[in-house]
Amino acid sequence: MIVTQIAYGNLFLHRSKTIILGVIMSLGIAVLFLGNSLIDTAVNGLHNLFVNGYTGDLMVTGPTSFPTTIFGETAGGENVVPHIAKLDSYTAYLEKNKDVAAAMPMLSGQAAIGLGENVIGRGSAFGVNIKSYRNFFSNNLTLVEGDWPSESDSGWLMISQQSEAVLSRAARKQIMPGDKVVLSAIGDSAGTVIREVTVKGIVKFNQSNQQLSNISLVDADTLRDLLGFASLRDGVVKLDAKDQQFVENFNPDALFGDSSQGAAQAGETATTVPAAFADNAAADNAAASPAAVPPAWQYLLIKIKPGANAKSVQKDLTSYVASLDQSDHVQDWIAGAGTVARTAVTIRLVFDLLVSIVAIVVIMITMNVLVISISERVPEIGTLRALGARKSFIRQMILLETSFLAIFAGLIGLVVGFIILFILGKTGIKAPNLFFEGLFGGPKLMPQISLGAALKAFAWIFGMSIISSLYPIMLALRIKPVVAMQGE
Repeated sequence: MIVTQIAYGNLFLHRSKTIILGVIMSLGIAVLFLGNSLIDTAVNGLHNLFVNGYTGDLMVTGPTSFPTTIFGETAGGENVVPHIAKLDSYTAYLEKNKDVAAAMPMLSGQAAIGLGENVIGRGSAFGVNIKSYRNFFSNNLTLVEGDWPSESDSGWLMISQQSEAVLSRAARKQIMPGDKVVLSAIGDSAGTVIREVTVKGIVKFNQSNQQLSNISLVDADTLRDLLGFASLRDGVVKLDAKDQQFVENFNPDALFGDSSQGAAQAGETATTVPAAFADNAAADNAAASPAAVPPAWQYLLIKIKPGANAKSVQKDLTSYVASLDQSDHVQDWIAGAGTVARTAVTIRLVFDLLVSIVAIVVIMITMNVLVISISERVPEIGTLRALGARKSFIRQMILLETSFLAIFAGLIGLVVGFIILFILGKTGIKAPNLFFEGLFGGPKLMPQISLGAALKAFAWIFGMSIISSLYPIMLALRIKPVVAMQGE
């Protein structure tokens, strides 16, 4: 088409304006490409770190005022995250969901580790069934020393390599598998709880950072004791005949009145218990057996099958929670990961906001340059109109000029960004402090070239170019053929 040829030729005819706009567009798309790729790399790294190693894709937690992290931290002021009352219902529901790959319950809390009477360390502890935990996070745990706990083992502890080094330094002796250590915790409900456990083994978290590398794994019953939950390790308390008779005949009024009167009242109480009440009490005792009372779990971690929509599963599960009349939370991995993941997402939002501001600036600069270009081309455009060019022809010509320029400048910007990312991908960006180490998901951020970031940057610069040309096009369409003939 003739309009395409004229538009392409005009890029070289007005070289100074072409170079100015081209440089602005190239720099803009290079910065966008680099920024989006770095942020995408950090967020994707955190996603893989937590989803495949600590939180799963989704989490169900006990009823709290606010979302809860996997470390037992909540902004609602709860010292201990409540347990999930209807865990069996959730498990049955998830087993029928074709998008769910696996689900696993666990506990989380803070505990002090002591050797004898001396506290040698503190940190986060996950209460787990070790077999279920290893299956759920199959690629995140490596046994370095010792043995895995068996199903029959109780009172065990698995510590990480980093924790072993810290604890050994504090204890001034090597902490090894087979050593006895003391776990302690202070809670509102249980007070101070102390439990002795055996260090069963030392593990390595294959995907980790400074914060995550200090997590310890402990048998679920021990952590239930530390958190103040019923562990049911010993079953329901059984009373002998004498103690049972005392409980049945006990009258609180006897503590404050005449002993003979109290005895009489106790006798009356013992003989006037309705048979129906006795039957109900027997039924309550039967219901309180270990088989009928499930152990307490605070978290239910959920993995989604590849290709499934996690947000859709979360929405459906939230509706199911509401149908059970529960106040439990259903949250994604970002809420479970806590501050680090939320910070990364916030940085992405801030970057998008900055991009919007930069977009406005780029539109204004590009528009001004185009307006100047149009004012210098008044005779040219007027001549085209005098030769019979319609307004649609002028509009297409300027749009094509801007589009060609955006494409050429965009490709140059993408190439520059690609080269920089390739170099950074080989060398990495070292985390300057522990905060950035958590944000990077490790001591170094290894930038990856993101096709999505490239397409997003290209679409952004192309769209800004088209928007910037709208006002100059309006000015060009007002130029009349007589202007060219008057030489103005």
